[in-house]
Amino acid sequence: MNINFKLAGRQGSKGVLAQVLTVIAGVIALGVALMFSLVFFAVVAVAGLLLWLYLMWKTRALRKLMREQAARQMSGQSSDTQAPRPDSAGDVIEGEAVRVVDERNRLSE
Repeated sequence: MNINFKLAGRQGSKGVLAQVLTVIAGVIALGVALMFSLVFFAVVAVAGLLLWLYLMWKTRALRKLMREQAARQMSGQSSDTQAPRPDSAGDVIEGEAVRVVDERNRLSE
């Protein structure tokens, strides 16, 4: 079995000028792709930075409160916003739940 991959109408190899132009076009295409990728990654980096700055700005009061509470705990003072400890006075409600089926309002099968 003989398979011939030569295309019809194409005799011989390309000329030197065609090969040089192909290489130049390839280099230009790679350069353009590199520029677009750099712009894309720069835009993503700036968007990420803006998102981080926005979150830091919006959570500044919470972070300040957490730093104050940590400082109070380290110095041994108690804060008003802490949850009560198990040994402190407080009402603990424990119980169990029972399901009551109302037969009068039950759908008939």
